[in-house]
Amino acid sequence: MKTLVLAVMFGVGMACTPKEKTGPHPSEGEGPNEFDPGMPSDDDSESDDRPSDDAPSEDPPPDDPPPTDPPDPPQDTGEHGAEDTGSVPDESVVEVCYPGALNDYTACFPIVPATPSMGSDYAYPEPYEGNPQYNPPTAYLDLRVSDHEHALSPNFVFSEFMSEAKGPFGFFQVHVVESLQAIRDASDGPIYVNSGYRNVAYNEAVGGATWSRHQYGDAVDMYSGVLSLSELEDVCQDLGADFTLLYETHVHCDWRDHPLDLSFFD
Repeated sequence: MKTLVLAVMFGVGMACTPKEKTGPHPSEGEGPNEFDPGMPSDDDSESDDRPSDDAPSEDPPPDDPPPTDPPDPPQDTGEHGAEDTGSVPDESVVEVCYPGALNDYTACFPIVPATPSMGSDYAYPEPYEGNPQYNPPTAYLDLRVSDHEHALSPNFVFSEFMSEAKGPFGFFQVHVVESLQAIRDASDGPIYVNSGYRNVAYNEAVGGATWSRHQYGDAVDMYSGVLSLSELEDVCQDLGADFTLLYETHVHCDWRDHPLDLSFFD
């Protein structure tokens, strides 16, 4: 296992490079008795196990196609052949892009600014002893309009890290998705995630620490289909996680000293 992990370390780049501590952290680390059961759609979501979109329909096509309306008259397409609607592209939309199924960073989602109207569920505590790693996020993904089955990397989908059942807004840092894919590659078997992002209220409800890194989108609770919990913790540490904690049912790994993703933090 160590040989495999070392081989992968040379190929994953800066995403898994250990960082110097950026400031003080709470001594409790994470909640000693916390447990986030996850959501049904989150538990066994490895993309390898997803059903194919090409499955045949149970209903055969009709013998005759339904009648169609006559085509609309041609529009004035202007000088270059494109329809002239008088509108311009909306350049104000800001997106965050994840590696996606092909590692080509085309899994992109619009982000929305954080506002007080999001309510007390998103009222973050003051940064721990002024450490900017505990600054509240300034932007989120709107989980009500996001595609939760979209692959964020070759082996992980959106719903494994963010769930609308845990609140309407959420986020997960891109470099952590990269690191988790590297961990999955090193373990050479499925990784099952039961907790990614938590908003403040949800984190408190499951016994999370006041400054739990789950609230900052750079922590995950998980277990492996092929490794023991202690072996999985070793892989997290070897591939650059800043803090790990072994529970009875899962391993907590986070990247609390890595630079914050500027998509979600100013």
